[in-house]
Amino acid sequence: MSTGTGTRAAAPYAVTAGELVGEIRAALDDAAAVTWSDAELLGYLGEAVREYSVHLPRVVEVTLAAVAGERRYALPWDAAAVLGVEYPRGQEPPAYLPRRRYKAQGFAAGRHYDLLPSHDLTAAPALLLSFAPEPGEALAVRYLRPHESDLAADTYLTVRADHHHVLLQYVLFAAARRLQAGEQAAPTNNSSLLMGQLAANTRRLELAYLNALNRILYHRLGEGEVVGWS
Repeated sequence: MSTGTGTRAAAPYAVTAGELVGEIRAALDDAAAVTWSDAELLGYLGEAVREYSVHLPRVVEVTLAAVAGERRYALPWDAAAVLGVEYPRGQEPPAYLPRRRYKAQGFAAGRHYDLLPSHDLTAAPALLLSFAPEPGEALAVRYLRPHESDLAADTYLTVRADHHHVLLQYVLFAAARRLQAGEQAAPTNNSSLLMGQLAANTRRLELAYLNALNRILYHRLGEGEVVGWS
């Protein structure tokens, strides 16, 4: 069933990269893979997902087992931000810790958490608590991470299906950019008209991608989660 956005309706995480590449090939009119190989299109699609993740990362949750006397807990390497920390996990209604900067006065008073981001590859980001949780209890941490972008044909996309048209638009832009760069590096003729046409087409597709992305970002305004600081 068509969604009106260039991709068919599908449940979240039910579309593989190879299936979307098939739709991209149709948009490029390259069903026989004369101009672009599957590897190239999967590479462009991976670029699209990485770019998308900058603006709309994935929300995931990890459960951390409390360790006696431990206040610092390593998070996955790709954790970009923490949205909330439930402690102890499993209460009804859920109980969440407030966030407070660990250098702020009063951090050690009461129960707070802070995120210690990773600035290089020497240490993973970490969750720092103002107290040592009880052994045997658990913390549930909701955080942001990039979508899976190391794609094979059978990789299921974690970008929601109704946003796949943004990925498609990016790949069209990337393909046009490659054609323009190839012509500039090794001109097939001396026609400045061809160069101008390729440049104009690349810019047109770049704007189409940016417009598609910005429409989603505009509609997401007001949907964001507020994380308060005390």
